[in-house]
Amino acid sequence: MSNQTPTPKGLALVLILTGITVALAGALATLATGHRPLMVVAAVGFALQLAGWMAHGRRNGGAA
Repeated sequence: MSNQTPTPKGLALVLILTGITVALAGALATLATGHRPLMVVAAVGFALQLAGWMAHGRRNGGAA
């Protein structure tokens, strides 16, 4: 049984990892400073993750 689970590669992987980093940094900065407009940074990170997962899904033909 060598059924491999597809993993993100290339640009999709870069977008996902960058999104995780940006989202975490934005959320922690908001928590540390109490400055709620910094949540925009976290939202950008979440959008990058979404774009990465969408690119990965297109590469796999929609199979997750």
